Amino acid sequence: MSTLPPRQRLGHLMRSLAKHLPGQLEGLLENARFKDGAAALQRLADPTHAEKALARMSPEEAGWLADLLTERWSWIADIQLEPEVAIVAPEELWIGAEPIRLPLSLAAVGLDEGFEAVWEGAVLPSPPASSATLLARPPEGKAPGIAKVRAQVRASVKGQRCVLIAQVQVALRRPSVVVSDDRRRLLAQDHAGRPAVGCRLEIGPDVHLTGAGGLVELEVPAPPGVSLKLEGIPAGRIPGDNP
Repeated sequence: MSTLPPRQRLGHLMRSLAKHLPGQLEGLLENARFKDGAAALQRLADPTHAEKALARMSPEEAGWLADLLTERWSWIADIQLEPEVAIVAPEELWIGAEPIRLPLSLAAVGLDEGFEAVWEGAVLPSPPASSATLLARPPEGKAPGIAKVRAQVRASVKGQRCVLIAQVQVALRRPSVVVSDDRRRLLAQDHAGRPAVGCRLEIGPDVHLTGAGGLVELEVPAPPGVSLKLEGIPAGRIPGDNP
């Protein structure tokens, strides 16, 4: 099974499918009966269309669709995947006042063993290697923060040398929690005002999972003065004087 992250795996599969399937079907797509299918394959080959489609999917949805396409392709022809490489990194990082260092690695399909990469962007300086260390700095102001990383991968495919490019963007989010006057409703978001949905919010010793819009509703008011943490990152305290 591919070791690529779900969205990259689906994008790679779509490009490989668009390149190889028409030839495998030996002109069948030229038949008017398969006009819609041929048009769909052309859309898969369009990078702009593919990127927009992938951006709308969750990793779980992308993984499910990649499994489905792989299965359906195997029903009618041998699967032929193009060489591919991707940076394995989280889609987002919650970050406090200090920079975060995080290991990065490469996932590859169809490459010979022994490849290495020259890393650029938000990484610590290092000699060419198959791994690197992300250096994520806290975003300033209210603008969305992004850590961009690029890897120029020197590899070989069946003995033939090649160079592949892998890129990734990691969203950087500083936590913020808005507390209602009655201390029963807490709205978790990031520094840019984007809701923190499905995130772990710690209110003192109690842990809650944020719902739609980043909201947590309590049955009783939160005690004033207790600490708040969003995804393990300090996010202030419940306002009010301690009793």
